Amino acid sequence: MTQPSSRPPNLLQPRLKAAPTFSSSILAATASTTPQVSRPSSRTREPDIQRPLPPTDTSDKATASFIRRVLCPHTHNTGDRNTTRPISEVLPPLTSSNDVDLQLYAIIAIVIKEFVYSWYAKITPDHVFVEEVVQMIAHCTRALEERLRGVDLEELLFDEIPELVERHII
Repeated sequence: MTQPSSRPPNLLQPRLKAAPTFSSSILAATASTTPQVSRPSSRTREPDIQRPLPPTDTSDKATASFIRRVLCPHTHNTGDRNTTRPISEVLPPLTSSNDVDLQLYAIIAIVIKEFVYSWYAKITPDHVFVEEVVQMIAHCTRALEERLRGVDLEELLFDEIPELVERHII
């Protein structure tokens, strides 16, 4: 005969937040009573590969709408979506490509929404500070793009960077 265990329950095991549902308890009961037999498959199954979806016009519109809500709250839309001006007319250009600008402004909008508005909205409802930040970022990115146009990428990648890495390692 075995004696009941006098050990305290394991406090490190996670507790369930809710009781199991009817279907999950039936599945658990049947899974524990039926032995698992592995059978060779008659056909090979290709692994599920998740391919990224190509960007759509709808996602660009949603991105532009988010940017407009965060970075341009002072511009009021009339409600007609056909009359809204593109981001390139509302905000200063960051680079020479409007597609790159849209993605950069999306990143800037996320950062400002999450890390600036969280404290700045408590101080004042004014958006001048955010507008100035956007102007400074635009100035810096345009200057950076101009400097990058003057860089010889072939020399940088094949001569200067390997030399710096070699000096650092040795």
